[in-house]
Amino acid sequence: MNKFDFSEYVDRLYSAAVRKTGDSCVAEDIVQETFLAAIGQLKRGSRPEDMWSWLLGILSNKYCDWLREKYKYPRISFEEYPFDIAGEDEAEDDSEEKLEAIRRELGLLANAYREVMVRFYLRGHSLERIAEDLQIPVGTVKSRLNMGRKYVKEGVGDMENYESFSKQSYDPDILYIACAGEEGLHQEPFSLVPQSDRLSQSILIQAYQKPLTEEEIARALGVPTAFVEPVVKRLTEGELMYRAEGGRKVYTDFIIYTDEDRKATFDKQLAVAEAHFPLFWEELEKGLTALREKAYYKRQKEHAKHKLELHFCVKTLMNVHSTVRDEVTGTMPYSQYPYHRDGGRWLAIGNQYSAGNGPQEDKEFQKYSVNGEAGCNEKNFRDADCIELREYATFLGGNPDFGKRLQYVKWFYELASGVPAEELSVDARVLQDTDLLTEAGFLTRTEEGPALDIPVLKREEYRDECLLVSEYAERVAGKVREILLSVFQSGYVRLPKHLKSVPKWQQYMYCGNSVPMAVIFQAMEKGVFLKNVDYPLPASLLIFDKG
Repeated sequence: MNKFDFSEYVDRLYSAAVRKTGDSCVAEDIVQETFLAAIGQLKRGSRPEDMWSWLLGILSNKYCDWLREKYKYPRISFEEYPFDIAGEDEAEDDSEEKLEAIRRELGLLANAYREVMVRFYLRGHSLERIAEDLQIPVGTVKSRLNMGRKYVKEGVGDMENYESFSKQSYDPDILYIACAGEEGLHQEPFSLVPQSDRLSQSILIQAYQKPLTEEEIARALGVPTAFVEPVVKRLTEGELMYRAEGGRKVYTDFIIYTDEDRKATFDKQLAVAEAHFPLFWEELEKGLTALREKAYYKRQKEHAKHKLELHFCVKTLMNVHSTVRDEVTGTMPYSQYPYHRDGGRWLAIGNQYSAGNGPQEDKEFQKYSVNGEAGCNEKNFRDADCIELREYATFLGGNPDFGKRLQYVKWFYELASGVPAEELSVDARVLQDTDLLTEAGFLTRTEEGPALDIPVLKREEYRDECLLVSEYAERVAGKVREILLSVFQSGYVRLPKHLKSVPKWQQYMYCGNSVPMAVIFQAMEKGVFLKNVDYPLPASLLIFDKG
């Protein structure tokens, strides 16, 4: 930290903030938040090559946060990005009407021009970076910027003929769908919003803050209403959207988390895990000792033993998290989850990311992320009444392709049962994933071919592990309850006023869910857990029943 001196940037950042906000008091607040965020990132290991550009980027993010709070929706200002067109003599017009017209015209541009305009003016990318990212010459970038500015200028002159477009029309955020509960017959809700379907994602984002008509959604996104209507119909039938009273307006009927929501207490959670590690680990270590005495643990191979230990620790700490959270929010048993017309019983969850800043790019946060335990099962397969894969998705191991999980669980059971290669029931489409599953830690290579590399438990043995988890989760929770309550009492998500279907626990979901992996990483750093393990560790179990 000593080699970083912010003093030379204070005045420059303040000037930039004043130009953006037009308010000296607001500018002071934004600059202060910028330095606080910068210090936090430097403490976590960030080492920017260009300090000024890095600080200016943080300042821009804080400015956008201020705008979102002020106007209650994403908003972009072009005040310090004048469109300098050769031969233009008229004075710059910074009126709100002009700014909305500029946003609208960006949405109307062809992709070739819109992409370089958004990158240059909104994201602050250099000409060289744009050229490198798009694999085009710098001269082409300049040419497209010139043409883009020309088209924007011409369109702004005719602004009264169009409605304003939202940011989602020209620089769309991305929406990732998840769920709690059991998915539908056709993998709903995931199949309702594929990752490639940007229109469905944009409609859900646009209609989250308040109910809108299809025409209002279409105008905001800059697409014909005829394109929006069938998507809204599909999403309402799939129960991701709901029609407001009267039927004219629709809204997104599940919670959507922004980056600010996800990280509201992130730093505090890491600090809690570090400062109070002994309170978490003392009982957890006793639980591991008890687990290692179990016959089903002793029969596993070395890799599988470590994966069973990780599964036990993650499950225990997640139960601690849920126990304390439920004290704040109240419990919601699975019996209260809503049934859906597709046969599923789930609660949808959305995570919104800005363009170019998806979960893959946010490695520091994703390192500590963990989803709830997921499972898929197949009944009456070969000699088993039921086979099941139970898994927690963590940074320490890979995750199998979601769409092939049922095929994988069959293959895993056949490998565990010693079925000869020529008698396998899975097809070549699954077998070709051998390398991916090996890299993810589910398989290992042997002279005879691929072998299963995760723990295999009978159903009664898995129940025994669950009982052990419950026992030690209760012990850990008793020691850390007050510590975690302080985390849960801040940072919860404020919902749009019209949204009534979201259970209270979802508002607090991100308040403490980084603590489990933070504790585990603390244990690894201290050399008391998974010592000298240098291979991928999926927290996964294969479970089977036999009559």
